[in-house]
Amino acid sequence: MMRILFLTSTFEPLTGGAETYGLLLTSALADIGHEVTIVTDGSWLPDLPLDTAERGCRVLRLRAFAEEVGRRDKVVWRQLQYALLNELGPLLDGERFDVVHANSHETLHLALPIAESMGAALVASLHEQNPDAEAFGVGRCRAAYAMLPVDMHIAASRFYEHRAKQYGTPEARLRRIYHGVDPEARVLGKAEARAQLGLPSDGLVVTCAGRIYTRKGQVHLARAFEQIRTRHPEAHLLLAGRVSDFAYAEEVFHLLERSYAAGAVTHQETLTFADMPEVFAATDVAVQPSLEEGLGLAAIEAMQHGVPVVASDVIGLNEVIEDGVDGLLVPAEDPDALAAAVLRIADDPALGASLAAAARNTVATRFSVDVMRAATLAAYETAVRNRLAR
Repeated sequence: MMRILFLTSTFEPLTGGAETYGLLLTSALADIGHEVTIVTDGSWLPDLPLDTAERGCRVLRLRAFAEEVGRRDKVVWRQLQYALLNELGPLLDGERFDVVHANSHETLHLALPIAESMGAALVASLHEQNPDAEAFGVGRCRAAYAMLPVDMHIAASRFYEHRAKQYGTPEARLRRIYHGVDPEARVLGKAEARAQLGLPSDGLVVTCAGRIYTRKGQVHLARAFEQIRTRHPEAHLLLAGRVSDFAYAEEVFHLLERSYAAGAVTHQETLTFADMPEVFAATDVAVQPSLEEGLGLAAIEAMQHGVPVVASDVIGLNEVIEDGVDGLLVPAEDPDALAAAVLRIADDPALGASLAAAARNTVATRFSVDVMRAATLAAYETAVRNRLAR
């Protein structure tokens, strides 16, 4: 049995790839008897308890640090760096962990002094898409991947594996481990799911699951949707995800203005991980028009639920989907190709069924929680040995 401290800036009920990864990995580890404590930001959800038991894990939602940062009788920069540690210390007083797992760049810097103080192995799974494009990002990546004493880096795809190697992570401290998806997702009928989501009971439903911002490419989907409605006037678009860029969202909704006026668009911002089976049960075609992805987790989830997927032919999605076998790939930023692929599936039910059946097999063999858990435990064990060898 291992004792694992998992640090993640965002966690359920917030949705996203890193959040889903953290939720499924930690609960899968707890399911087989490992002790898991999750530390996350509770300042944005003040109604949730500080200390709870969820899915077999202890979850600590820190929030006192936020008040410390704003105090004028303290050195603000020092509080920015250490207020979290000062809040967490008493909550973990006397506890020891075998592994401290950081789920992002910022939590890696929080995890480092904790792991060093406890003599625990330090593991990192860094999900940020382009941290090296930010201010001093190259130095930040070199520090994370080569300079800090990380005992094991877990890369969710070739995209992240390449970045780790690019910035200096040695092969011995790197494992590519794909995200798994929940094998016990509840199954709803299409009519029930659509009723619960407020969608039309009949007609084509096209769903794009993901935050609304530039990298996700919803602008191109908005342009494609006009073409889809020309062939299928009853078509409905479901955008399932919160807005992460208000200016970009305004452009998306402006392009969808006529469809909105016709009642052909639904935007759901408050969906949680638990709602996604309902979303995909209501869907006829799932679309991922991203310009780039680390790993297309929303596409994998759609595939698991037997929904045919149309996605951009970009790294992180073409690693998941084999074009014409378990989904369709189209050039990024090409609304015409995107619309044509959606219509191809909509007009050929046999093709959609074939893609969906192959997609389920892909998920079962490559993206299961069991595979992810086993590979992660092996990585943890190697990390502990690496720590002892330091």
